[in-house]
Amino acid sequence: MGTIAQIKGSMAESRPGDTRLRGAFALTERAVQIGYWRYDLVQRTHFWSPGMYALMGIDPSVTPDIGWLREYLSVPEQVHVAQVIGEAMRTHEPFFYRLRDVTLGPLLPGAIAQVIDAQGEVELDADGNPVALVAICQNVTRKLREEEANEIAQEQYRAMTREASDIIIFYTVKGEILFASEALERILGRGVDEIERGGFLNIVHPADLEEARLLSTVPAPGENLTATYRVKHKDGHYLWLEVVTRAIYDDATGKVRNIVSVSRDITSRKAHELEIEAAQERAEAANKAKSAFLANMSHELRTPLNAIIGFSELMREQMFGPLGDARYAEYTGLIHSSGKHLLDLITDMLDMAKIEAGKMMLSPEHMDLGESMDDCLRILKDQALNGRVALSSELKGPVMLQADRRAVKQVLLNLLSNAVKFTPPEGKVVISAWKERGRALVAVRDTGIGVSPADLARLGNPFEQAKTDAMLAKGGTGLGLALVKALVEKHGGTLVMKSTLGKGTTVTVDFPLPQRARARG
Repeated sequence: MGTIAQIKGSMAESRPGDTRLRGAFALTERAVQIGYWRYDLVQRTHFWSPGMYALMGIDPSVTPDIGWLREYLSVPEQVHVAQVIGEAMRTHEPFFYRLRDVTLGPLLPGAIAQVIDAQGEVELDADGNPVALVAICQNVTRKLREEEANEIAQEQYRAMTREASDIIIFYTVKGEILFASEALERILGRGVDEIERGGFLNIVHPADLEEARLLSTVPAPGENLTATYRVKHKDGHYLWLEVVTRAIYDDATGKVRNIVSVSRDITSRKAHELEIEAAQERAEAANKAKSAFLANMSHELRTPLNAIIGFSELMREQMFGPLGDARYAEYTGLIHSSGKHLLDLITDMLDMAKIEAGKMMLSPEHMDLGESMDDCLRILKDQALNGRVALSSELKGPVMLQADRRAVKQVLLNLLSNAVKFTPPEGKVVISAWKERGRALVAVRDTGIGVSPADLARLGNPFEQAKTDAMLAKGGTGLGLALVKALVEKHGGTLVMKSTLGKGTTVTVDFPLPQRARARG
């Protein structure tokens, strides 16, 4: 500082020939936006450099004096400067003061409340007596505002990371941790030294090490690496963390500057997921056990029912003589029809169980779809007559299939039976079949009660019925459409159902045609 003061002093007293030195210093002042002043204690005169005039916004033609202090500085600032300089003159030590509320001169309109730093020295004569004061001044308002803004931003960031529920860590490629949020201690009870430089692998669950090592590589630009694994808490229990890492690259060099990782405690969510998974596994196991049980009960259930149906049919036909009372004939008829109905229900259940258990085996054969349609119409003729429903068919040319005859017949019977069942008296049910684009299509249309959109979405699922109202529901297991759908899909086909409430329903199924027929159709 003494050297600078001497240079300034010599410049203040320099001869006119030293203009080059003055110009160089003026250039320096403009470049770094500083100014200097000198106050001669003996002559009681002020000297300001050009940079000082520019800094304070005062016309260079004005001779500076003590009055500028009173005009452009507040009273507290004037008192502060006097105290600092007085102490410097007493101790002969360098001085520094910061003026925080400086009103600049008229050449800088609107620039108010500026902050000016001044660093100076006391010039001494050969006898050690003070002869002058010299100081360099600089406007540091912008610098301080930037520092204050940066400090505010840093404090906000610190507050954000301090209160964040996730663990946020910045670290270098070598694993040196530059910053770790307080959540590290709060969630894991761990300090930085326990996880730095790959030390986190020491607290990862042994079964999850391979997953955790996925984060050991550096993510590519714009890439996130994610891993989920268990980490040991300080007290010994494990928590599930979902960790995402991302690398920060230097735009100029393209090199990795550091890496940021965000770890979230998902222990509760993971426990819930595992609970749901276990419940699903238990449900699937129970469903498989149920299906296997029902599939294996086929013989045990059907054998006694066949006996009941067979003997009741003999009694109904009175093959071995009259039964006696006329009511016996009615009862045997009821036994016979109830037994057949029960056998149909059990057959549907067992077939569905076999399909679910993967035990349903098809026996494809060359068959005429038209013949199967006629057989089904004959079987359902009485049911349609009793319900006063017109039952008819439309066959657009011969349709030959390579399919399981019994399964196809079961599909057609289920569709026709449902249509007749839910069609009111004087209604119509039509079954039609045709070939189209290598497929055989069968549609069953009725003028029945129809199905609402909400119920339509549920149909096709096992044990679902469209009408849950006891007054509207018909007898059955709710397996009809589900069984039809499963049998058709097992043949490689599809089921489509369209319905309008109160107007009727159309169910369309398709089967693949044999290769030769497909080429012709």
